Amino acid sequence: MRKKGLLKILVVCLLVGQTMAMAQVITGTILGTVADPTGAVVPGATVTVRNVETGITRTVNTDADGRYRAQQLGLGNYEVTAESAGFQSVVRSGITLTVGREALVDFSLQVGAVAERITVTGEAPLVETTNATVAGLVSQEAMRTLPLNGRSFSDLTSISPGVIDNLALGSANGSGNVYSGGGSSVRRVISGARPQQSTYLLDGVELTTPSRGMPVDGVAGSQLGTDALREFTVIQNGAGAQFGRAAGGVVNAVSKSGTNSFHGGAFEALRNNSIDARDYFLPAFFGDTPFKRNQFGGYVGGPIKKDHTFFFANYEGVRIAASTSNLGSTLTPQTRLGNITDATGKAAATIARFNKDVEAIMNLLPLPTVLANGSYGYRASGVADYYSQLPYRIDENYGFARVDQQVSEKDSAFVRVTYDRSNSTHRLAILTPVTDETFQKGAYFIGALSWTRVVNPTLINTARFGFTRRNDMLWQTYTRSGSEFPKGAGLDPRLSTVPGIPLASYSVPGVSLPGGIGPGVSPRATFVDNTFDYGDSVILSRGSHSF
Repeated sequence: MRKKGLLKILVVCLLVGQTMAMAQVITGTILGTVADPTGAVVPGATVTVRNVETGITRTVNTDADGRYRAQQLGLGNYEVTAESAGFQSVVRSGITLTVGREALVDFSLQVGAVAERITVTGEAPLVETTNATVAGLVSQEAMRTLPLNGRSFSDLTSISPGVIDNLALGSANGSGNVYSGGGSSVRRVISGARPQQSTYLLDGVELTTPSRGMPVDGVAGSQLGTDALREFTVIQNGAGAQFGRAAGGVVNAVSKSGTNSFHGGAFEALRNNSIDARDYFLPAFFGDTPFKRNQFGGYVGGPIKKDHTFFFANYEGVRIAASTSNLGSTLTPQTRLGNITDATGKAAATIARFNKDVEAIMNLLPLPTVLANGSYGYRASGVADYYSQLPYRIDENYGFARVDQQVSEKDSAFVRVTYDRSNSTHRLAILTPVTDETFQKGAYFIGALSWTRVVNPTLINTARFGFTRRNDMLWQTYTRSGSEFPKGAGLDPRLSTVPGIPLASYSVPGVSLPGGIGPGVSPRATFVDNTFDYGDSVILSRGSHSF
């Protein structure tokens, strides 16, 4: 019986620890003790916690052991006041709550009138003594001041210990992987786990979608909205059960909310080939690769009703027009005439006879690139270099809006929506007169609703609902016209194996022979994910125990 009783106690303790952590996914806690000058505890003291930015307050009382605990507090700057009959009031200011933090703020009251007030300015100890989670905080200041190419906030996870980039998964700079569904922004390996084994959260709502096992993002593989985030933590170890299935790390982000004062800003980020360095590995005859990237946006936040209702909104746009350089092989003019040359350009062999039907395919291939000296870059017998610049374009628009409401002294709520729509056009190969291109469109929507009720200072309930919708649509097209070979292109009729149906090609970057018969456009894939996330947590404090 003793073993069974001990087991029950152990299970309850585990549940208590995890339930406490569950409530701290997007909030913080201020706790401590109140004592007199001799160090004796002061029971029944009144402790008032006030958010300096919004004016919202919470009042709790110390228990018989002089302890107090204010939980489920919104993030921001706080001042804490302790009062008790026969003692001077003490105000502690400069307390900053970050996501999941439990700030320890103790008071030592001096004998005197309550009307007398002592103000102490200073941060609470930053060392976490109340939980064993190993996490790194990326603050609002870090997101604003650190260099961030592409402004994808997930790139900043790399500044945390235990996080590395898996370069084999592609680039997240907005110029790569634009025709494979994005997803390159989550190539990070946290604590040695696969990238798909990590969890990404925004305001407690999971961003990961079932079909990909990765967070939602645009077609360029970026997660925009850095200006809409207050901060985020990267949890490497010790994540509680509230974070669900995460076998790797947890990236836990919290969005910004409005305050009692209006704040706003705008930005424009420009990169182009005029101010960027030339690619060191490009041969001299390649010339400069066109590149232009504009990223712009703005944000605004403030009160709708002071101390009660607040809003925050953010917009961000991306426009990319660039090209990728490719070096491939094509037939020399001599080879097309039946004279095969060696690697130096000298005649190596002559084909006395070849099938004239091959001529139609040869005419699809472009001519070799002419070097500065007027010659070709020969690779082997009958083959020379062909240099091409394959242009691509990306357009993306991101929007964010959040409204916070202090419904009553005991009730508070917020609603937040995020919407992103993007599309890209990427040229895959150039044949004559055919141009292979990929068109991709994608959109995602994220919504969150949270309601917190302080039933009494020791009983708090929080209900949360989230919805994520991801819609990716990918089309493959083979010509500029989008459905058939351009009219009047002079396509050799010998390439129409089926009368009336032109030859369609599908090629990798570079130059290759056409490889199929069919219509000019065919849908590649369509994914639609609807993910619902809901939960409720209750916190009950009794003395030194919390359930």
